[in-house]
Amino acid sequence: MNCFECGAPAVGVCRFCGRAVCKNHVQTMPYIVALYQGRDGVTKAVAVSDVLYCGFCRPQPRPVPMPELV
Repeated sequence: MNCFECGAPAVGVCRFCGRAVCKNHVQTMPYIVALYQGRDGVTKAVAVSDVLYCGFCRPQPRPVPMPELV
């Protein structure tokens, strides 16, 4: 598999969109694995830091409503 941007051999794929990235173009960002409401009523996240990110896709900061998937 080759890098989406330059065609060099890829070292991994973006966790958000699946694009392949090489060691020169790979970036990282946090990834939320799960959300839950704590005993204090505050919504909390279980997150993993430094997952692979391509830098092209734009993960949305909030959930996107999709009522058609009911």
